[in-house]
Amino acid sequence: MTDRHCLLIATFNMDARAWSGVPWEFAQVLGQIESLDVVAPRDRFYDKDNPTAIAPLRDRLEARWLRARGRHVPRMPVVQLTRDYDLALYVCQFIYEIEEIVQVRDFHSRAKKSALFLFEGWPATFAARSRTLALLDRFDHVFVLNGSSIAELSRYTSTPISQLSTATDLMRTSAAPDHPRRVVDFCCIGRNDPEVHEALLKFATERGLFYSYDVWKNQNVARGWEAVRRWNADLIRRSRFYIAWDPARQGGRPDVGKTQALSTRYFEGAAGGAILLGSAPDCPEYHAAFDWPDALVPLDQSPAQVIGALEADPERMARIRHDNLRQSLLRHDWAHRWASILATFDLRRTARHVARENALADRASTLRTEEL
Repeated sequence: MTDRHCLLIATFNMDARAWSGVPWEFAQVLGQIESLDVVAPRDRFYDKDNPTAIAPLRDRLEARWLRARGRHVPRMPVVQLTRDYDLALYVCQFIYEIEEIVQVRDFHSRAKKSALFLFEGWPATFAARSRTLALLDRFDHVFVLNGSSIAELSRYTSTPISQLSTATDLMRTSAAPDHPRRVVDFCCIGRNDPEVHEALLKFATERGLFYSYDVWKNQNVARGWEAVRRWNADLIRRSRFYIAWDPARQGGRPDVGKTQALSTRYFEGAAGGAILLGSAPDCPEYHAAFDWPDALVPLDQSPAQVIGALEADPERMARIRHDNLRQSLLRHDWAHRWASILATFDLRRTARHVARENALADRASTLRTEEL
């Protein structure tokens, strides 16, 4: 199939924080397997490359008028579509960003089918966003990362809702076929458990090990999404152990509460062939996506005990790396997620899509446990 045209609208250029690299990567993979247009404009009120820049007077007056009436102020500039699409997908991180879609003129009339993919949806916030959630009725389908939100979200829209996990670009993030040396002992990107973090620091110091972790908070990306995603992938592909914590362990988030939800971190760690340590979210999508033994080894004892037990069994460690790599290559590339979206609309994969999935399967078939 070569005559299908798709549209991806995303907010990754309007938010310079690290999580925006995930939809950017999705767009990169999608552009390799579809005839695709991407609409991802910058914030019309803030340019991270020129923070002192002043927004045009027209935009500032509009913002003042909307705020005075308690209305949402769109940060996305107006975009006028000039062609028709077979399928249009809007990807955003937060609920309030759903309202940005009104800035894309003729979005629904130009697309035969349209869908929304929402990365963060916490039921505790829905009542306060009921007006925003009413916009879901304009889509033909809604995909959410947090499956536990579906029942509550369905109260605000008649549009069908499905759970859809994120993924990674396995051609970038997989440790196969080159298998770089694992010179980083422990790697943790983003969310951390303070008590375990201190124990890991102590353990790494005593053993003379390299523990890589974030030392910044609320940082903005300075070098573009290509650099961010490559840095993360190169770091994880060279890590022996990768630390991942479920969102419910992050204190101070009343919107999250005790909600069990799956995040991209688990897919990144497994794709890199690292051994995942930490805690797993107790939700159906996690159990479905990571259904092989030792997909994550709980850090439910001291790091010295958990890691000591693993290092005493090299065959187990090699098997964990092999399984993480193989399952990721076969199931957790962005091409696999796009296949799920296409299936929802009874659309076929393109030849380039099939070729990518075959190439990933070929990598999986050549893995050798003894190389890991």
